[in-house]
Amino acid sequence: MGRENNVLHRRSDYLKIIAMVTMAMDHIAFYFLPYSSTSYIIMRMIGRIAFPIFAYFIAMGYKDTSDLNRYILRMGIFALAAQIPFYFFVHKVFYLNVMFTFTLALIMLKLFDKKNYLWFALIFLADFLKMDYGAYGLIIILIFHVFSEEKIKIYVYLLILTFVYSSLNVMQYGAFSIRLYTQVLCVMALPLIYRDFPALRINKYISYLFYPVHIGIIVLIGNLIR
Repeated sequence: MGRENNVLHRRSDYLKIIAMVTMAMDHIAFYFLPYSSTSYIIMRMIGRIAFPIFAYFIAMGYKDTSDLNRYILRMGIFALAAQIPFYFFVHKVFYLNVMFTFTLALIMLKLFDKKNYLWFALIFLADFLKMDYGAYGLIIILIFHVFSEEKIKIYVYLLILTFVYSSLNVMQYGAFSIRLYTQVLCVMALPLIYRDFPALRINKYISYLFYPVHIGIIVLIGNLIR
């Protein structure tokens, strides 16, 4: 058991860095680059790796935590702190950052395991409250929770979910969106998630702080150069 926990920590620490770097690339492209540019498309394609990795962390963190309520509270506090720079990043008042999505996901998993069917309502709530990744994000986290190490099922369900999500996106906007082609690349995260990396340890709060801090830096640089 101790060896398995050690492997999980090694995997997680490398994955945290990969997730943070690819997320930063995605956000830099979103904020600075022209929508139709090649650089924008490539960086956002690479950025598709980030969310499934973070979703995996949430599902595994839920299983491993010794105090779920404290975990939920901590995620919620960071979500509130991140909302200020996030507003200046997206310029939308009624649009909540992804840490709210993660907070709601933890509550959803708790209800799911207790067989309280209110968990299903939370999936719709994520879209109603306009959380980043919304229902799509919550379902990805649920897939990791339910199927855990069943890699083939995770691949299949993630592909199906992403195809449905992308198709709905196309229907909503009445035209083919770049998301139809890029979001499916989120499956590239799965070989990384299930790979064992060499040992590397970082403070657990770095990934919490990185989200609001890097968004704040992007916004600050944007204001300085524009």
